Amino acid sequence: PVLYIYQNYNYVVERYPYITDLTAVDWVVAILAILLAMEACRRAIGATLVFLLLAFVVHGLFGPYFPGPLHQAAVNPMRLLDHLFLTTQGLYGSITGISATYVLMFVLLGAVLEKARGGDLFMNLAAGLMGKQPGGPGKAAVLASGLFGSISGAAVANVYATGTFTIPLMIKTGFRRRFAAAVEAVASASGQLVPPIMGSAAFLIADFTRTPYIEVAKAAALPAFLYLFAVYFMVHLETKKFNLPSMDIELVRKARREVRLDIHMMLVLVIVVVLLVDRTTPFYAAFAGVLCTVLFSFLRRHTQLNLKRLLDAFEVGARRIAPIASALFIAALVVGTIELSGLGLRFTSILINVTGGNLLLTLLLVMFSCIVLGMGLPTSAAYMIVAIFGAPALVKLGIEPLAAHFFVFYYAIISAITPPVAVAAYAAATIANTPMQRTGLTAMKLGAAVYLVPFVMVYSPALLSIGEAGQIAQAFVTGVVAVVALATAVQGYFLASLTVLERCLAALAAASLLHGDWRSDAVGTVLLIVVAVMHWYRLQIVSAK
Repeated sequence: PVLYIYQNYNYVVERYPYITDLTAVDWVVAILAILLAMEACRRAIGATLVFLLLAFVVHGLFGPYFPGPLHQAAVNPMRLLDHLFLTTQGLYGSITGISATYVLMFVLLGAVLEKARGGDLFMNLAAGLMGKQPGGPGKAAVLASGLFGSISGAAVANVYATGTFTIPLMIKTGFRRRFAAAVEAVASASGQLVPPIMGSAAFLIADFTRTPYIEVAKAAALPAFLYLFAVYFMVHLETKKFNLPSMDIELVRKARREVRLDIHMMLVLVIVVVLLVDRTTPFYAAFAGVLCTVLFSFLRRHTQLNLKRLLDAFEVGARRIAPIASALFIAALVVGTIELSGLGLRFTSILINVTGGNLLLTLLLVMFSCIVLGMGLPTSAAYMIVAIFGAPALVKLGIEPLAAHFFVFYYAIISAITPPVAVAAYAAATIANTPMQRTGLTAMKLGAAVYLVPFVMVYSPALLSIGEAGQIAQAFVTGVVAVVALATAVQGYFLASLTVLERCLAALAAASLLHGDWRSDAVGTVLLIVVAVMHWYRLQIVSAK
């Protein structure tokens, strides 16, 4: 099919779409291209997305037979194939273009940097910074997974890359097996939110919202910090509750020595960030990053990328791009089908009618849709599917477009730790040798505070670095206090174990901090302070006795 377009390029660009009839060869090649894309997706990530595409195609072709709001005029089969194959609105649209350029290059950058000991650098940096703290292995796992995820952009790959080291270390120092696996799973999912790669969805968000990539990356910074802080604080409370030890001092010293040996590879990320800030294209920045990684690797013997290691890096990059690219092919076909049938516009009205225009109900419904549709899919594909339906409804209710898309994107990420198909948690469970579903439930509990962050983004768009410095600072502080309050309520521990009343107060504080209004923020903060004072007073009495 690709060669057909290449060899008949003038015919393809000069014909009148939807008016010029398809030739017999056009029919054959178009159907073959779509079937091959579907088979590639089935092999790479399973049949879920393929069945979803088939459902939309059937609806488009047989719209008059559907009841109620789904009833519509039928789409002509020739018009559908023309739209999906011979225009730039389907298989060869902007989504596939993003996959073939920005996504591919950043995935390749991550793979090459990893082979030049970039992953080891982040692991050792995390161990060196966090190792001496109580519960050091758990806290190091959170930081290492966030840093490593910034170059891998894939939750499951992140689990296997960092979890093989962090999970056994956590178990050895006293963490419960299921909790250790859950920490790694939830922290690894965060990598998809940490710039510059962000699970490849950053480029899709930029395309959807017509926002420069660097602005999307900047907007992701504070939510990414809150995500990692939420997991870190849950680990901290677990550490205090069970009095867990720090890492072995020799391991910490070894990690710090190795950081000094590999620190030159950090220059690659500095160059990429500088180029992005300088408004060069993401493709150019990533390409320069790949070249610099190869060059800088020769500064030290142990980081050198010889031909074999370079080819291994290319293989890793190819394996990582395969599921993302094949999923985006199908996502492009789904978007094209929905554009042609007009279902996307009607779905927004249906969603708002179901919720009566109530923002909180709409957010909850969109959240549920994101988590369900995202199960088992790459984040970028999950985001694409739900962004078509959920984000426009939120925008219509007055939500900032970037906040609406980040809300959808965030829950597409969280689907990786939400049962019954929590792929990141299952990957961690295989390393920790724990039951998969129970590990998934533990990950969901550990990530409870993480589920709160998207609501803070919607009610306080300043968290996405939108607005004045004072507003951004207020939104950030509100987010931190909300995360602390909910983590306290979930863990049942703050400065000491919580009573039922204190747990209710902490939960109420978290709920109050959602709204974004300074009065409700003040109430939530005061409630959390009350809990802290009650704990301090109780500890003073115990110490006096």
